[in-house]
Amino acid sequence: MRRRSFIKAVLLAPFFYRSVALGKDIKVLGCTIKEDRLYRVEPHRMLFQWVKHEGEKVYSVGMMSILAALTYPLYSIRVKPVGTKLEFDDNLATVEAGKRIATFPTPISGKIVEINEMVVNDPEVVNRKPYSSWIAKLEIGNLEDLKRLQKPQEVLEAIKEVIIEEDVDCSKVEE
Repeated sequence: MRRRSFIKAVLLAPFFYRSVALGKDIKVLGCTIKEDRLYRVEPHRMLFQWVKHEGEKVYSVGMMSILAALTYPLYSIRVKPVGTKLEFDDNLATVEAGKRIATFPTPISGKIVEINEMVVNDPEVVNRKPYSSWIAKLEIGNLEDLKRLQKPQEVLEAIKEVIIEEDVDCSKVEE
């Protein structure tokens, strides 16, 4: 029995985590995890965010493909105004999807320096292209916040579990 489980795990592993060793984007049961970002993954809150360094102290923040699939279709994203100072986990934006309205907390502290107007005007672009559709750019307030974030390889198992439990279909997400 144990041997069969081991053999099954070894044979199926390439399908669960394609491209991990190649340094490319990672596919987990159809959902993408980009290699060039850090992540905040809190399955108990259904919170799946990415953070990308844009230069100096500026970081862009967005939704992972799994969250884009879970929130399909997005009707509105309202972001706090440029210049707003936020602490870790403060409300960065409000997201309306289906019959649900939820907050989108900030994964890092800092000051909002830019809002992606394309996302505000057409929120469904996040559903289609979550990794190129950043929501806001922040000038980080505390570099220690980056230690709270995880590397792509560190979120694989949690993402896989949520995809299976929630029957997430990332095929409607293009990236």
